Amino acid sequence: MHPVSHQHHTTYVHDATACEECDLLIPATPLEVGQASCCPRCGHTLSRHLPQQELRPISYGFAALIMFVLANAFTFMSFSAKGVGQEMTFLQSITTLVDEGYLFLGAVLSLTLIGLPLVYMGSIMLVLWRVDKDLHSNALRSLGRLLCRIKPWLMVDVFLVGVLISLVKLMGMADIKMGLSFWAFVGYTVLLIKMISSLDQMWLWQRLFGPTEAREIDPEAGALESGLVGCHICGALSEVGSHSCSRCGGKLHARKPGGLNRTWALLFTSAILYIPANLYPIMDTVFLGDDSPSTILGGVVLLWAMGSYPIAAVIFFASVVVPLVKILALFWLCYMVQRGNVNSPLGKLKLYRMTEFVGRWSMIDVFVVAILAGLIRLDNLMTIYPGPAAVAFAGVVLITMVAAMSFDSRLIWDLQQGERERE
Repeated sequence: MHPVSHQHHTTYVHDATACEECDLLIPATPLEVGQASCCPRCGHTLSRHLPQQELRPISYGFAALIMFVLANAFTFMSFSAKGVGQEMTFLQSITTLVDEGYLFLGAVLSLTLIGLPLVYMGSIMLVLWRVDKDLHSNALRSLGRLLCRIKPWLMVDVFLVGVLISLVKLMGMADIKMGLSFWAFVGYTVLLIKMISSLDQMWLWQRLFGPTEAREIDPEAGALESGLVGCHICGALSEVGSHSCSRCGGKLHARKPGGLNRTWALLFTSAILYIPANLYPIMDTVFLGDDSPSTILGGVVLLWAMGSYPIAAVIFFASVVVPLVKILALFWLCYMVQRGNVNSPLGKLKLYRMTEFVGRWSMIDVFVVAILAGLIRLDNLMTIYPGPAAVAFAGVVLITMVAAMSFDSRLIWDLQQGERERE
């Protein structure tokens, strides 16, 4: 199969597909510019016909790359107290962690803030630039699959919120100035978000390899009961038993491999890590030789005492409530599916969506620690070091994200189907 020739369409017809969240079969649907196709059963957005889908992502990508270079070319933040000052570049928030022996945290920041965003931007621009030219179809497939898999791990927006929280934490104790690189990073973040939101995944695969075969489907049936399986990457339908998608080459599974067992194992691991993440200090502040370790809750209490009520609330919600509620919610969903509870499938699905959406924002506290440790290095006056809880907490956030991804929401609707068949 070869890339289709370049044409400008005012109407885009997305292929017949299966909803990736509830497995309902969706017929091919024509969309005008600005319209979206949603699953009639669970409301999941399947595809959007966005304006200028080839031009806009490339434009945003080039602009974001320029901002990224500028974000690394100047001072990011500067800190001064009692006549002693310190400047920090963006990269120092990462290199300081490595210098202190926190290689895992350094690797996490390097990947989520630099490596994966650059790969994402480069892949989108290369794929769209070569869409009508001779780029090997296997290379296109590999790049397209890569785009879909790394998208949830881009965290530049979370890091930016962490910078703002760090700013509030320091304002009462020192003079803080934002350098040119900070404003470039703001631009980089906004442009990257715009780039991501200006490209529709299903449209991209259809643009690269054309529409899939027209199929006779029952729009009120599930894919599995119709002997079909929908590709989670490109949306193409294949027969049950097919090992790989004929369009994107991705592996096909009627349901995610491992069932609930993988999700259970990941949840138990994150629950164990949650304990040291909250008991041990997440950072150590050394001021005039006095060592003051601070836990996550200790930092919240300090911010509250300083009168920074909104920031204290954000940290408490993102770093204490969200990870705990996410673990408990996924435990509850796994338990309900395992015991065969068929009540309120849409309510369960909405709870699952919430856990997926909020999970990444718990990384705020890890980013705050990285920023403070990189900025405050006044040897004889004040120095901040990451604490042992920072590694445990980063582990909690990442593992719960993987746990949410490994949970198959279609199992919720399989229970409904089984109940109907028994009736």
